[in-house]
Amino acid sequence: MCKLSNKIKFCTCIDEDKDIEELNHYWVLHRYNKNKGETVMGSPILPDHLNPMFEINAELLVNTLNTPEAFDKNLQLEKGDRLEVVLCNNAKDRNESLYYNFKYTKGIWKTMESDCFDLMSNFDEVRGGEVKETK
Repeated sequence: MCKLSNKIKFCTCIDEDKDIEELNHYWVLHRYNKNKGETVMGSPILPDHLNPMFEINAELLVNTLNTPEAFDKNLQLEKGDRLEVVLCNNAKDRNESLYYNFKYTKGIWKTMESDCFDLMSNFDEVRGGEVKETK
């Protein structure tokens, strides 16, 4: 099972040659692009919230995101920004990978339902990095 510790940091420093989706734990900041308007279709997958660790990690993530030291650098966040957090990306069983989504509104992050098609259709990736456990 994939369970985070209560000491995590959203790191922005990552080698430009590294594909972020190869990391075991990573995050991607998305920003709305009113001119994008692409239509993306696909097949739905089982919801992550059925995983027993999903709610525990979601609470830990949103609590950490809403602290001043969540990111290693100050990010210029905008209302409506979306944050996608992927945990246990390299799990042998893909059903053990967990996907979390958050929306920045009124100066705080809030948990939201995952909608990858909305992200791909209407948002641009503006930043990303690794989720690291700290000591």
